[in-house]
Amino acid sequence: MRSENYNTGTAIATGLDNATWAATTDGAVTVYDEGGATAAANLLTYDRLYNWHAVNTGNLCPSGWHVPTDGEYTTLTDGLGGTSVAGEEMKSSASDSPAWDGTNTNGFSGLAGGCRLQSDGDFYDEGDYGYFWSASESGTNALSHVLKSIHTGVGRNANTQRYGFSVRCVRD
Repeated sequence: MRSENYNTGTAIATGLDNATWAATTDGAVTVYDEGGATAAANLLTYDRLYNWHAVNTGNLCPSGWHVPTDGEYTTLTDGLGGTSVAGEEMKSSASDSPAWDGTNTNGFSGLAGGCRLQSDGDFYDEGDYGYFWSASESGTNALSHVLKSIHTGVGRNANTQRYGFSVRCVRD
């Protein structure tokens, strides 16, 4: 996703410094290395990173689309042979643009966009990990799915909602 606005037209908070990002419980969006030398290239390659508070509004995806639930991610990974192998099929391939180290046989086109940390607002893991929010909570956390360089699997984690992760939308 690349949107800076909710589907209602309201702007999502952006340009937050590290301390503000780490403290906010409002919806927020960023670009990996926001304000840095590689931010523009990262936007073109990886799109934006959102905290889960933006996901939880239910207004992040365009009308007729939604952020997939944890169950929908499970259906996807099960259909691709299970979590131990589905990651390879979900990652962009070497022939895709932008490319990664997967086969992209299902069209998910996952990329290693990294994340923005919840603890101090720093950016981390670009080029190595792709983190994707689900629309599902787990206690006071939210569930996400992760693709890793050189690994064929898909990880599933319960994360603090202030992390900045990528978002995929699926058609209703």
